[in-house]
Amino acid sequence: MVYEITGSGALLGAVMGARAIPMLLLTPISGVAAERYDRRRLMQGSQALAAAVSLAFGAALALRMVSPWMLFVFTMLMGAVNVIDRPARFTTAFELVAREDAVRAVALNTLGFSLMRIFGPAAAGYLIGWFGAAGSFFIQGLLYGASALMVLMVVFPPRRRVRSGRSALAEMHEGLRFVATDPRMRLLIILGALPYLLLVPVWGTLFPIYAKDIFAAGPQGLGMLLTAVGIGGTLGGIVANMLAHAERQALIQAAWIIAMAAAILGIAASPSIKLALVFCVLGGAAETAHTASNMAMLQMTAPEEMRGRVSSLIMLYPAMISIGAFVAGPLSDLFGVRGSSVALAAAAVAAVVVLYFFSPHLKDMRFR
Repeated sequence: MVYEITGSGALLGAVMGARAIPMLLLTPISGVAAERYDRRRLMQGSQALAAAVSLAFGAALALRMVSPWMLFVFTMLMGAVNVIDRPARFTTAFELVAREDAVRAVALNTLGFSLMRIFGPAAAGYLIGWFGAAGSFFIQGLLYGASALMVLMVVFPPRRRVRSGRSALAEMHEGLRFVATDPRMRLLIILGALPYLLLVPVWGTLFPIYAKDIFAAGPQGLGMLLTAVGIGGTLGGIVANMLAHAERQALIQAAWIIAMAAAILGIAASPSIKLALVFCVLGGAAETAHTASNMAMLQMTAPEEMRGRVSSLIMLYPAMISIGAFVAGPLSDLFGVRGSSVALAAAAVAAVVVLYFFSPHLKDMRFR
């Protein structure tokens, strides 16, 4: 839609990149908000804001009043919605289920997101075909409103917060300092960010090149590749649920990174799109299983009073994809799309090997 309105590839990239702005600016303070304020109201407020923004943008489309600055505002507002919503949503798992079931709860939540990666784009395509872009945004706004109402159905246990007397800025600095100085938290953040920096960008940045230039499959082929990753993500959520009580979660996360890198190497070596789709499923499964384990372990390792601040840092992972895209794109010009895929996968494996030999916590960190 952005490209249809502007006709500019540069503006398309700029609008997509604007998503990272609220993530980088608001992520640390959103964790403080998840600890200071009622999480139910934060989730309701974020969904209500998303509904209002979607309805307003749909109206602007219907009235043919959309201009480029509106595209940037819409993207950044929706990015802010996610930043407000996710830390509160992630930490509620530890309020609603027993601690020993927290990893499984996070895995099921991640599974839900993976399912939407399969059905969401298809549903949006049909909605745009039936009702136009404006109608699609109207329906999206109504669904966000329904999401806000559904939060009312969840019964949250009473939560006591000990007032520290410190400012929100001081608490934010305290959380960042804790993550930077605690070796276990630092390791989990590195393990969590690594695939988003080196491997996940392959899906968005290199897959269009594979579809067009390598497999000559066009937009349909690109859709098949991305759908295969989504199907794998669903399977990965199931696997993560099965491994929820495994002891050495950090070591399991490292193994998932290597599995994801192996899948990308398989895609690079595939002579046909059919074989590449198999590796896409494997890569998507490894990505989701890794993310579910990492998200849960980050929250379980953090002190209860810092869980919201630590959870907010997970929102920085998607920002790593944008940084990785700036690396993957030029690499594909230098070495071709297959060569760049091999280079990124090899870098990820090398990073895991370095962590294995130089970080004692990678082998020793256990589920507890």
